[in-house]
Amino acid sequence: MEKFVHKFKSVFLFALTFSLGFSLFYGYFNEQFSERDPAALGNKVHQLKNFDPEQLKEELSQKVRIQNLPDGKKYIRFTSLSSNVCRQYPKVQIQFAADGISVAGEAPTMTIEADCLPAQDPVEMASIEIPVERILKQKPANASYKFDGLTSTFTFTSSGDEWPRTWILRSVIFKNQNGNSKIVAFEKTVTENKNLTVLEF
Repeated sequence: MEKFVHKFKSVFLFALTFSLGFSLFYGYFNEQFSERDPAALGNKVHQLKNFDPEQLKEELSQKVRIQNLPDGKKYIRFTSLSSNVCRQYPKVQIQFAADGISVAGEAPTMTIEADCLPAQDPVEMASIEIPVERILKQKPANASYKFDGLTSTFTFTSSGDEWPRTWILRSVIFKNQNGNSKIVAFEKTVTENKNLTVLEF
């Protein structure tokens, strides 16, 4: 009986020591991970205030891309842009201009107003869906559209009789509640902008 009690105490002490050690290790690891600078989590832009307009234009011309999925869905993707940006600027406005089309001397434009949100990986900024099929089902008009399941607003101006099929990124504006914005305007032609972001309907 004495042997059994001694063995039980040994097992109990081992289990207790192991549990305490694991708890301390997990707490330390979790603390270290949560305190990591988001800038260290890959080569991501996590603040916009440190860039002058030309630097920001150069950065975004490389990071704003159109993602085409096999199921036909299209997204505006902000590659290597940290969700920390959304803390400074909770809204983003993206404008495209139709390529090679003019209506009464003006190119048709599509302006997307969206929330700046973290992606499934919270370190990254979420992509913005462009519901191309649902837009094409609408009659072309100077109007704003909202679609079920999406929080973004799509506004069209200088619309003609048909929807343009090729759109060129014209500008990206990050907005906050104080009226402070970061505005990035891109050149209008392929010659002027070699890193052109093109959206095909």
